[in-house]
Amino acid sequence: MKMVKRILIGLLSIIAVALIAALFLNKDYAVEREVEINKPKQQVFDYIKLLKNQDNFSVWAKKDPLMKKTYSGTDGTVGFISAWESDSSDVGVGEQEIKKIAEG
Repeated sequence: MKMVKRILIGLLSIIAVALIAALFLNKDYAVEREVEINKPKQQVFDYIKLLKNQDNFSVWAKKDPLMKKTYSGTDGTVGFISAWESDSSDVGVGEQEIKKIAEG
């Protein structure tokens, strides 16, 4: 019985220390990632504004390379629509449209 009591007191002590420590820790934090691309800014912008280029680095395109893709409009301009349909539950069905482009 004494052993069970000591174990419970030990567990409660650990929980109490964690809760007290949480009171004094900073609650704000940030996670940042940085990728350096050794190309001119305009060249990078001209590449990423084209939705068809997303397949070159898209996780979803790699998960299902056989997904059906349809495009309408002129790629890289407002109104262009890229749609996809996949039998994979991870990828699913959807579309994205360029609504606005801020140059640069």
